[in-house]
Amino acid sequence: MTAIFTREGNLFRATELAGGLWSPDMLQGSATTALMVREVERLAVASGFAVRRLTFDLWRPAGLRAYRVETGMLRDGRKAKTIQVRLLDGETEIGRCTALLTAQGSESPADPFSKVTGADAAPETGTPPPAFAQKWSRYFQNVSVRLIEGALEKPGPAAAWMRLDVAMVEGEANTPLVQAVQAADFSSGVGQIVDMREWTFINPEISLYFFRPPEGEWILIRSRTRAGANGAGLTMATLSDRQGPFAEVLQAMTFERREAQAQAS
Repeated sequence: MTAIFTREGNLFRATELAGGLWSPDMLQGSATTALMVREVERLAVASGFAVRRLTFDLWRPAGLRAYRVETGMLRDGRKAKTIQVRLLDGETEIGRCTALLTAQGSESPADPFSKVTGADAAPETGTPPPAFAQKWSRYFQNVSVRLIEGALEKPGPAAAWMRLDVAMVEGEANTPLVQAVQAADFSSGVGQIVDMREWTFINPEISLYFFRPPEGEWILIRSRTRAGANGAGLTMATLSDRQGPFAEVLQAMTFERREAQAQAS
């Protein structure tokens, strides 16, 4: 099996490679968001507009089943368009992507106030995570990871290059946007601040803001997480390619102690 999804007519069947961190029988968030962004990208290319914001609401757990994707235009303007993509399991909506597209200009102003940063170390110079960390999910086993800062198995900020090595949809090449979106879902894991033997953490949504299109296969995630009150948290990440940063990511986090979770179930 060499793809996360296979086609069944107008449906997309999740393979076992789509299995996620908390259950091998449930979709990895990366698979859910990347399947929806394929439709966003198709509509953006057709309109000549640029993808500027993607907000994914992940409403229900999604099993390894066949899904339908529906699109709709919420606002059609000369300078900005808002579209939505719905992911459906039969008649049940599993998640939704709301995307902002904007018209492309001929030039951009120089930013004299931006901080000058050194070039990030290339993925070829990074180190892979420990074997046990790479086995956290079936999906993750098909993602190449090269750490240049921090560690996945230890709490704290980190920076890691990632590349999905199998097709998101059978017979299709993964575009840079698909690579970026599937990588973005790992932001909370890269910047996790808790011992996963004691806590679970989920993000019921994720938003990406683009200031240029991504390029290439490798995506660098530099992320950090802050814990707040009553189980709330926020993960913030910068996405880069070999040319430098291209997007910012925000994830609203929910933390729960495993002991409390076991007592509730």
